Amino acid sequence: MPDERAMLTEAVQSLLDREGVAAHQKVWVAVSGGADSMALLLAAHAVHEKLGVIHVDHGLRDGSHSDRLFVESEAARLKLECKTHVAMNLAQRAKERGEGLEAAARAERYGWFEEVVGNRGIVLTGHHADDQRETQLLHWLRGSKAEAWTGMTDWSRQRGFAVGRPFLNATRAQLVASLVDAGVEWKEDPSNQDPAHLRNRVRHELIPLLDDLRPGWSSGMKRHGELAKEWRTHSQALLDHSPQDVLPLAAIENAPSPRQLLSMWGEPFGVGARQIDALLHLAGPSAEVGAQVESASHVLVRERSGLMAKPLTASISHGQSWSPLPESNDSGELAVPNGRLTWSLQGSNPTIDPDENSAQLSHSALELPLTVRPWKEGDRMVPIGMSGHQKVSDILTQRKVDHSERKKAWVVCEASGRIAWLVGHRIHRDVAMPSPPDPDGWVLRLKWVPH
Repeated sequence: MPDERAMLTEAVQSLLDREGVAAHQKVWVAVSGGADSMALLLAAHAVHEKLGVIHVDHGLRDGSHSDRLFVESEAARLKLECKTHVAMNLAQRAKERGEGLEAAARAERYGWFEEVVGNRGIVLTGHHADDQRETQLLHWLRGSKAEAWTGMTDWSRQRGFAVGRPFLNATRAQLVASLVDAGVEWKEDPSNQDPAHLRNRVRHELIPLLDDLRPGWSSGMKRHGELAKEWRTHSQALLDHSPQDVLPLAAIENAPSPRQLLSMWGEPFGVGARQIDALLHLAGPSAEVGAQVESASHVLVRERSGLMAKPLTASISHGQSWSPLPESNDSGELAVPNGRLTWSLQGSNPTIDPDENSAQLSHSALELPLTVRPWKEGDRMVPIGMSGHQKVSDILTQRKVDHSERKKAWVVCEASGRIAWLVGHRIHRDVAMPSPPDPDGWVLRLKWVPH
């Protein structure tokens, strides 16, 4: 057997042996029809008796139907059980949820896998070393937790069932070579060349540049990720000795990484990566007792000896969050009790909208996700043309808004809690659309439509 085929077959066998997978235990291979998954199917078929094939047709491009037929025919040729799933209206559903297509497709795929294999099932995927480097960079670019920089693990049960990735030490070139040697065909997905997808630009532009500038860069990123995992273990021990909704200041001071501890503590309360600096300030010596930071679901309050998480009260329970991203969706709508907020992303040189019920914000200056919620006492912002903060209540007074109408006012907040727009009244100075507009930037246009 040629070197590549022997190496890949041994990688599958070694992983199954290490995890104690018996020969009679059913193992499913996720097969898209591409070179990666076909190489996995070839190797797994050579070493495991009880094998099945699963395939998801996401319905996002022309030709996906023929890929499904190809996978079914290959499974039939190998006399293997094959189950397929066709995702209906995935793009529309993703848009309605304000979710990127890649994330929506992944959720659809793994959600159906769980239905097929059950909690004790096993799914093998063809992720390889090149995918691993892409994943590491994408985690970094998206501001993910540092421990995620290590990339994918070769065996995980985080989704309830086991996901095995035996090829993380093999390159795509080796996978392709094994198929060529065996005379096995595969399907090329043309969307893998589309620069509209961030992953493709990372694959075809950024990684080659990094390899040229600094060969071996991914090893350094992995080392930092492993260090962050050690910090996480230490931080988890600190959290285990505290009530879930209270974080003592002493624990923050003793953490190897206060930011990481705050991230871990705040995650169940809807705290995102972009809010960590605000929490760090809330825990600092200059923060006043009673100061607050809000997530989409909770308010984090500075107490005398720590931080406390409290569910949002009914008065602000209608807050909704979303992330307007150029690579995912270009428009959307959020309905709230006394109106609706529409949004769209505009390219270079947008037309200026003078309507007070519209706001044009610099997308690059915003900290996502955004949240629209009713204003509350204590809210402050820095309106355009001012150098200092103003209370929202004072702005409403200056705008001669009747007291009976003030409770109907809404604000759009950034992830840090900063108010970007007092709807219909004032825009925060630091997120306003620049004049003249940046020709390479995006502008987020918000439009308030009252009932």
